[in-house]
Amino acid sequence: MQPRQPPTIAILGCDTVVGRSLSVLLEGSGYETTLLDAYPTGIVDDLLEGAQLLLLTPRVDEGVREAFLGAMGKSAPQKADMPVIVLCTATDENLPKEGVISVPWPTETKVLVERIEAALLDVPAASTSPTTQAGTG
Repeated sequence: MQPRQPPTIAILGCDTVVGRSLSVLLEGSGYETTLLDAYPTGIVDDLLEGAQLLLLTPRVDEGVREAFLGAMGKSAPQKADMPVIVLCTATDENLPKEGVISVPWPTETKVLVERIEAALLDVPAASTSPTTQAGTG
């Protein structure tokens, strides 16, 4: 049996100090990370290839955030169900659409990891794996 691959978290806003720091912290907690600039170019679903969760850093431009979230699942439908966590400061307004998990920023690494684990557990199995799995039990 192969060892379980660590979940990969795509981080939107990695061209900031916070984004890069989050990457280091999450990798230290056992995750893989994919770094996405705050103004990414390319097809959103391609940018999210291999990721199981999208994390938006604090203060990502509202227009970029809405466009990115709106484009998820357009070319790869399973990406539409990917869990999304947005780190928001007390001054953030116009938080993202329903279904997006909001976590106050700053926060402790432990709290962020707990939210990530909860979000990953809440995803239907079909959306996290391209293959179907036989049920057990």
